[in-house]
Amino acid sequence: MVLSTFAIIFSGPSETSTTSYTYHDRSFRLTAQGWESTLQGQNLILRNGPQELTSYSTQFPFATAASFLGLQKLYASTMPDEPSQEAIRDFYLNSNILPPITFACVADVAGCESLPHKTCADATATVGVVLFRIGEPLSFSADGTCATLMAPTPSELTQLTDAWLYTLYGVF
Repeated sequence: MVLSTFAIIFSGPSETSTTSYTYHDRSFRLTAQGWESTLQGQNLILRNGPQELTSYSTQFPFATAASFLGLQKLYASTMPDEPSQEAIRDFYLNSNILPPITFACVADVAGCESLPHKTCADATATVGVVLFRIGEPLSFSADGTCATLMAPTPSELTQLTDAWLYTLYGVF
């Protein structure tokens, strides 16, 4: 089950449009893999473009985003029965300015036997934890070096994740 989850994470979206636009003096182009741009010297490809996510942009204060930049290690934690693969995929593949990411589970449940179990209680000054959860309400919360992204649907969780990444890269 865990291996199939990670297989889904690394498969990409399948759009074939070639739309492009400029947002806050940055160019974005829709490719078969997603919205592509070069930000802070890094090539990013996210499922959602920034124009689609402007309503999310106010949820991420810069100070909160910046607290994740100087960490030594970062855990991306979820539950195996929650369909958060697309959000985690975008986060993992576009986190070049963040510390190395390790996949984890929120709890010790079936499907998590080979993964560490990480929650906000495990976050420290040098180790961050990002929880990806499917649930109500749509929200982003941060406490020190722990962030929780929660959304009612997988596509909304991916939108929230992409908006946070755009904040980390200075787009919002």
